[in-house]
Amino acid sequence: MAFIASIVSAVFGFGTALIVIAVGSHILPIKETIALATVLFIASTLTKSIIYSKHIDWKLTSIMSLVSLPFTYLGASYLNDVPAELLKRLIGIMVLSYLLLTTFNWIPKFKISMSGIVLGSAGYGFISGLLGSGNIIKAILFREMNISKHAFIGAMAATSVLSNVVKLNVYEQANLINMTLLWPMVSLAIVAVLAVLAGRYLLHRVFQRRVYGRHSDGTCSECYRATNLSRPRIV
Repeated sequence: MAFIASIVSAVFGFGTALIVIAVGSHILPIKETIALATVLFIASTLTKSIIYSKHIDWKLTSIMSLVSLPFTYLGASYLNDVPAELLKRLIGIMVLSYLLLTTFNWIPKFKISMSGIVLGSAGYGFISGLLGSGNIIKAILFREMNISKHAFIGAMAATSVLSNVVKLNVYEQANLINMTLLWPMVSLAIVAVLAVLAGRYLLHRVFQRRVYGRHSDGTCSECYRATNLSRPRIV
């Protein structure tokens, strides 16, 4: 399950958390699931950040990462105080909301401003700390930026690395995760790295050829009109 979820994230930019936490919460207690999944997220986002580093706007990524950190810490600090059933409902609402927004294209078109990036980063940080992931917010922000698929995947990952490290530290202090789970953590980290590599292969060899490849008239799909990062449309 973790391997499949990580491949989905490696190809489409995010999705690991939605799948792992939603499904994992039916196997383990929800709070332990969120804490343990964070190990998977660290390995996955770090690997993708390295692989797609040349496509990432590091200035924008640094701003978003630094802004999100205190809010990530705040959200993670509240995790132990929130009832488990409420956490499950909030995660369910988050998943359902994104499915409805994307399926019916209800996400409004808007121009990204620096204040919007700051507010979005803060919201991402708090929700990520509390529910394990807030990537839906970043996906909506990056959706309005003129960046390539590679840049999208890289930016989604790079803006999550530090937040995931902060979350893991807070979860450890709250005794939600400890060294008795060393082998599961190591296994999840290995799975994450292998899945990212497999996802990269699919993105380059399969999806790019079949989905983003050339049409019958010889023209290329607009989805892959850029190989490198274009500057985001920030006003």
